[in-house]
Amino acid sequence: MTKTEAEVPSVAQRTAGGAGWIIAWRVATRNIGLVSTLILVRLLQPGDFGLVAIATGIIGTIDAVSSIGVQDALVRAPDLDREMYDTGFGLGIMRGLLTALVIAVIAWPLGRFFGDERLTVVMLALALGSMITAFENIGIIDFRRDVAFRKEFDMQLWSRVVSAATTICVAVVWRSYWALVVGLLVYRLVRLLQSYALSPYRPRVTFRGWRRIIGFSMWTWASQMLAQIQGPSDSMVIGRLLGTMQVGVYSVGLELGALPVTEVVEPLGRALFSGFASLHNASQRLANMFLGAIGTGVTLVLPAGFGISMVADPMVRLSLGEKWLAAVPLVQIIAIGCAFSVLVHASGNLIVAIGRPKVTFWISVVTTVVKVATMLVLVRYFGLIGAAASLWVSGLLNVALLLGYALPHAGVSIKQLLASMARPTVATLAMVGILWLLGMAWTPSGGSDALGFAMDAATRSLTGALSYGLVLLATWYGAGCPDGAERFILTVALRFWLRVRRVVAI
Repeated sequence: MTKTEAEVPSVAQRTAGGAGWIIAWRVATRNIGLVSTLILVRLLQPGDFGLVAIATGIIGTIDAVSSIGVQDALVRAPDLDREMYDTGFGLGIMRGLLTALVIAVIAWPLGRFFGDERLTVVMLALALGSMITAFENIGIIDFRRDVAFRKEFDMQLWSRVVSAATTICVAVVWRSYWALVVGLLVYRLVRLLQSYALSPYRPRVTFRGWRRIIGFSMWTWASQMLAQIQGPSDSMVIGRLLGTMQVGVYSVGLELGALPVTEVVEPLGRALFSGFASLHNASQRLANMFLGAIGTGVTLVLPAGFGISMVADPMVRLSLGEKWLAAVPLVQIIAIGCAFSVLVHASGNLIVAIGRPKVTFWISVVTTVVKVATMLVLVRYFGLIGAAASLWVSGLLNVALLLGYALPHAGVSIKQLLASMARPTVATLAMVGILWLLGMAWTPSGGSDALGFAMDAATRSLTGALSYGLVLLATWYGAGCPDGAERFILTVALRFWLRVRRVVAI
């Protein structure tokens, strides 16, 4: 059905809602995983977790290498017919069976390499999981095409809940690593069943439409291969120049500093790809959605990045302990840099959604080369601080190149882009100034124990959140309360509050 101009706000709202569901899924996953882990560590041995971790790590790499981006190609395809659906289904089966075959072939050599025959059996069992996933209903791709992430949330949530419950029950009975293996297989099986229960589409196997898919998906595959190279490059350089201990400090600092990206920006980017593709399929301008995404993302992530940076010391002391204080400067630098990743994800997803994955691949090649080169130099002379600085250099280059291509294709000027970020930028600077005057910005914690660190982090966070929120609302009100991120966030907050009141009333 052809969309009209009047439907553009609806697409934008569904995209924002989709990002909310993806964030909710991440929160639910973390909580389910935490509860499950707390129970399982009392039932299983550390070696059980290590054995399965080795197997899943190897299989995850094989799975990433074999992924050719078929689903992304189908999401952004302007004309999707049965031939395309069924070709995607056929390619998925072929990929899954080949992946399972590769896992089975390397299972015995890896078992001998690690000196543990159990690894061979575990990998053979998990190869079955790849075969199960291969037969998932390709019709669920409509959830992303229609920006209906609520259905995807339901599918992910219940498969995870059933998997966690099964793992715990089997662990209680067997007290063996097989509990973890069975849980992983049950997760795949439940997803398979749900894919046919939630989507009425019934696929058939064909490969006739492969030419219409492969041109787009091969560039997606190339980008994934580049990511497999880029990911461990940091650790390899730091490990070679500074030693393995510093790799651990860097990894922890990167994980904490990148929290705004992993918890907000990446879910937003996944939803934006579907939203941009939807507008592209309808041949409509992308400017409003692009600017709206930038404005909302910056409103949420910019204060979070600066906030994490300013409270890094008490946060690290509380969550990791004082032996990890060397990670504090990394968190402080990386968190601010990650705050600008909204521009990267919005621009990159727009470029791919309009059918230019080749552009994002070559930009990634350039930024990867720059990152590795600068890291080799800066780490040698400045240690871990140099590693963080190299992330800034490559990150800024990435932003410049992606925006340079995305802005004209979205019909957005530099002035419009800056205007969409103006109010949250002013409010963030005000927040930084207030915390600085109060001695709460980038200073060591005044606490002496866990309670003191917690109170310090909570005080800084609450002060920053209140100052940011008040200044943001004041600037928004002064601008005449225009449509934008502030109105959307207030609307979502009001709806959430009303739902909570209804639940409490019941």
